[in-house]
Amino acid sequence: MILELLAKRHDEWIRMAMSFGLDRDTAKDIVQDMYLRMHKYVSNPERIMYNEDEVNTYFVFVVLRNLFVTSQKSMSFDTLEEIDGEITEPNYESENAYNRLIDEIWQEVDEWHWYDTKLFKLYHNTDMTIKKISEETKISERSIWNTLDNGRKRIQANRKEAYQAWKAEQKE
Repeated sequence: MILELLAKRHDEWIRMAMSFGLDRDTAKDIVQDMYLRMHKYVSNPERIMYNEDEVNTYFVFVVLRNLFVTSQKSMSFDTLEEIDGEITEPNYESENAYNRLIDEIWQEVDEWHWYDTKLFKLYHNTDMTIKKISEETKISERSIWNTLDNGRKRIQANRKEAYQAWKAEQKE
């Protein structure tokens, strides 16, 4: 029932996601992820609903915003700021360190299970959305999203020192 009430406002959720600066396809991906996330809370309707038939719009907004922020962090290696503050554009002195960092990241990706490597490279080296990859590969969007998110976390955990070395050289 709750998911049905959410689905009635589907276009509104897409517009809300697009307000973050997303194109329509990416906004649809995030809205689909929101439905999956909301499904987890169906057993606790108080979090999703104001009353029996009114959806908590603010809660939906927060979920969409969190999914957007997470998706942006997993889209680019330049968004490793979750580890350490803001990144400034590399200057000539730190360009080599930056290239070493990127090389280390791709070396790590190449060491993963073939499935994880293929999905990660497909997403990062093409302009395909999660939805498009899912349609082409017949892999669920949730599985793709989880693979990308887990990969991002592995990179952040395993390449933290290389990232910090690059940051240190950048500050000099």
